[in-house]
Amino acid sequence: MEDKYETVQLSYSIHKCSSHSSGYVPENIIVNQPSDPLSRWFTDCCVSPQFIVIKLDSPSIVETIKFGKYIKALVSDLKKFQVYGGTEDSNMSLLLTAGLKKDSTPETFRLRHRTQEGFYFPVEYLKIVPLQSWGPPYNYTIWYIELHGKNQAELLNEALETIYLRKEEEAVRLLLKHLRRRRYKDAFEALSRESGVQLEGPTQTKLWNALVENGDYQAAEKIFEQAVNDGELEWYMSWQPYRPEWREMSACSAQVEERLRSGDAHVAGPPAAPHDLLCADREPRPDAAGAAPVSNELFETCDLACGLTACCNKPGPRGGHQLVVDSTTGTLYLFGGWNGTEDLDDLWSYSTKGERWTLLCRHSSLVGGPTPRSCHKMVFDPVHRRLYTLGRYLDNAQRVPSNMNSDLYMYDVWTGEWYLVCSDTASAGGPRLVFDHQMCIDADTQTIYVFGGRVLPANTEEVVSPQYSGLYAYYISTGTWQLLLADKHDEDAPQPRVSHSMLFHPVQRRLYIFAGQRNKEHLLDLWWYEVGSGACGALCRCGAAPPPAAGFTQRATLDPDTDQMFVLSGMSKEKEKRVYNTLWVLSLRTRTWSCLYRAHAPPAPAPAPGGPAPTSRAPTPRFAHQLVYDPNTKIHYLFGGNPGIQSSPRLRLDDLWSLRLVQPSLEQVWGEARAILREACYREMATQPGATVQALSYLRNELSSVMDHTDPAQVSRFQKLATLLFSGGDEGAALPSPRALSPRRTRALLRARTHHASHAHIADALAQVLGAEEPQPELTLPFEEAGEPQPETWEVGVDEDMTPDTQWHARQPRLALYDTLAQYFRPSTVPPRGDVTDLVAL
Repeated sequence: MEDKYETVQLSYSIHKCSSHSSGYVPENIIVNQPSDPLSRWFTDCCVSPQFIVIKLDSPSIVETIKFGKYIKALVSDLKKFQVYGGTEDSNMSLLLTAGLKKDSTPETFRLRHRTQEGFYFPVEYLKIVPLQSWGPPYNYTIWYIELHGKNQAELLNEALETIYLRKEEEAVRLLLKHLRRRRYKDAFEALSRESGVQLEGPTQTKLWNALVENGDYQAAEKIFEQAVNDGELEWYMSWQPYRPEWREMSACSAQVEERLRSGDAHVAGPPAAPHDLLCADREPRPDAAGAAPVSNELFETCDLACGLTACCNKPGPRGGHQLVVDSTTGTLYLFGGWNGTEDLDDLWSYSTKGERWTLLCRHSSLVGGPTPRSCHKMVFDPVHRRLYTLGRYLDNAQRVPSNMNSDLYMYDVWTGEWYLVCSDTASAGGPRLVFDHQMCIDADTQTIYVFGGRVLPANTEEVVSPQYSGLYAYYISTGTWQLLLADKHDEDAPQPRVSHSMLFHPVQRRLYIFAGQRNKEHLLDLWWYEVGSGACGALCRCGAAPPPAAGFTQRATLDPDTDQMFVLSGMSKEKEKRVYNTLWVLSLRTRTWSCLYRAHAPPAPAPAPGGPAPTSRAPTPRFAHQLVYDPNTKIHYLFGGNPGIQSSPRLRLDDLWSLRLVQPSLEQVWGEARAILREACYREMATQPGATVQALSYLRNELSSVMDHTDPAQVSRFQKLATLLFSGGDEGAALPSPRALSPRRTRALLRARTHHASHAHIADALAQVLGAEEPQPELTLPFEEAGEPQPETWEVGVDEDMTPDTQWHARQPRLALYDTLAQYFRPSTVPPRGDVTDLVAL
């Protein structure tokens, strides 16, 4: 359906606006004239709300909105704004919250054009609401708006029909919810039967009858427990947020820590020669041509990496290195990198169980292994316990013919020896010498996949015109290469790139390729590639940045059990090149992003010996680091990187951290729900006359058994519950509860309206009229004078319906409890959250 209809530019007109300055009419945004300072909509004030509403020529599926800009940035440009849309100008939904950069480059944003259920969301009106300008409180400017989407009649007719039916269904469910809560049983059954709409699932109906109608908490607890066992809480569990738990497994060396404390976290990248190419994981060598002069203080960084202590006990500080994990043994392998002054060729292993580093090879180049390198890639073969490494970065001075071969090396963990698998992969049908590429291994088929990366130029022409590497497969058993996707192609497939991520899903047998950069274009897409059939497709290819924001040296991992992809950011691609770390998770099942962790500044330092321990610690923000994931233990490992210290630009880190992402377990959620049910049962017992002994026994036994007495908050709440017995269960004066209407109540309400007719306050109005400095009186709204109802013969006698009804008061807490328990189930199996009474304005 998506490919059947073409995306086109949509025409529109100005419907209305909040205000505009003289000459800066809203119609100016229809024409794109970036060099004309008068061609814009400019508000006459910045007092909220300011808005502009545009009307499309016909209802459309609006996919993107483009904001044009003036040739230079102004303080009135939008720093933050919102976009609403709908088929009516009085009822619109939020489609986008975003902001414009302070520059002259037009920006395109993707609007929400589907409902949460995946239906197309047609709109005829769009409302743009400025929230903040780039200057101090100032009027707002919009220069140009361009819309793209689908407006084909066949698609729109189907989409509108679906939306109208969906709205009608939800309206009926709201009515059914209200009718059942007020016990209009006949009306509830009639509406449900006539519309065919079900309010909730069968389990939820049983829970409602046991809890709300019968007040049987024990039966309600059994029903909920059965729902847990039947897997009805899986949806709720899949949306539970992670809580990051960082743990420092190997601290920074004392010298690194000292410089880290004294530095300021601003990136100071080395100047690059014209047309030169750099690796974000490292800088040019201090002795390389065109490199900036380096002070003696910076050369001391090498001592940190090559000192006797570092080389024997733990690896030295570095960035641009490679880190892989052997999930079968819980062993990390670290190779190479850049320590700030030179490339490294040492190989280390780390036992996550024994928490100890082991030096496997001090200099691989001296024992038949790879030369010192950085910006390379490495994978681990768990079947044969072998490491494979490919690619490296070379400075200008190093790019001589003898160094330009792309070698593939293998390290055998069993024998502890290096082997040269291929001296030049390009001559064997593989990639040329590349850096900033990505490499994955399919252990089942013994295939290594290499995608993207910048090809190191062999001549001046290739320096000016960047060369990228395509998608290759290396078959370990035969030692042969195959080109799967060329560098330049016109296929509906990912373009080769740098600064990207590539992950292999062993269950789905797919490669996932995320983001990156090609030439000056930041690619904000997510592709999958079937390794078996060669089919591929895009999960996302939007013009506006999805989470996370584009950055250098992002690191990604994948959990094949939960179908989740984790992305840890590095250095931003903004002008100020901020160093920050944010960890995002993408659910491949729901295709939604969630931010789990943010760190924009160095965390609190480690406590002094004997001092108090900090409440929580996290790694120093960095880039050019490495992050790996053990799917067996569900733990990430982070090592090294560049902290971006301006006073020590060649400083690197040598700390190792573990990251465990914790979610509430199903047992914890069930325990929480059970505690809620039993607390509500106890509260209702405490209000019943003569049930004090029974309530006290229930508190000491049933309720106490489900409380966590190691949690101070729960202990405090548990102790306060006992006070209900001494107060008779009355925590305050009971307010009237909502209840159903009856003929007697309806006529009583009519009589009350007669005695309390609405009239303007004449004295206040007269005082405003006579007072010269008083504001004008507000206009009196039209009102209807209610008449006295005619008496009915059946009204003679006592009206039992108007007497206090304790059942309505007892029922109200159960309604609230049912709403709380309904949050654990899928939204389609429980009543909607809204209430029709909230739509009534009196």
